[in-house]
Amino acid sequence: MNIIPRKVILGSSSIYRTILLSKYLPDFISISPNIDESERPKEPAKDLSLRLALEKATKIASNRPKDIVIGSDQVASFENVNIGKPMDRITAYNQMIQFSGKNVSFYTGAVIIIKELETVLSHVDKTIIKFKTFEKKELEDYLNSENRFNTTAGVRIESFPFQNLVDKIVTEDKEAIIGLPMIWLVKQIKNLQS
Repeated sequence: MNIIPRKVILGSSSIYRTILLSKYLPDFISISPNIDESERPKEPAKDLSLRLALEKATKIASNRPKDIVIGSDQVASFENVNIGKPMDRITAYNQMIQFSGKNVSFYTGAVIIIKELETVLSHVDKTIIKFKTFEKKELEDYLNSENRFNTTAGVRIESFPFQNLVDKIVTEDKEAIIGLPMIWLVKQIKNLQS
């Protein structure tokens, strides 16, 4: 009897998550879950990231019950306020100038579902970016180096000009800030495929 390996599905429209996962897993497909990502009143960033990851994975798994479905979402928290994607330069500037000399926490929630087996695994990574007290020009240099502002809190950790704004990054998984907690995710997928 031949056992057909389960396909891996990334429930995301994020190009950043797709690129990141492809570094570790060459054979997967991405499907946009198209869910309502509105936050609930007083919903903490950690809870919001995990709820949205679960909703994304659940929606895709309902149509792909035999597959390994990954859902993920990231929410930043600054002074107990959830921060999303700024989407334009002006919003990014107004938001990020407040980060000077302060900390921003990023919660990256991930969920893996195999509906057929009733498997649901979840994890939340917390990354703290400690910003140095930066000058307006340093922030402008970073923003001028970007042509898109579709990342959580406007942060692109892999950008060299962004590094000039940062004092320290505290994390257990250096790639979680890009959109997927890869240490946890790779371990879980290996276990599920063995």
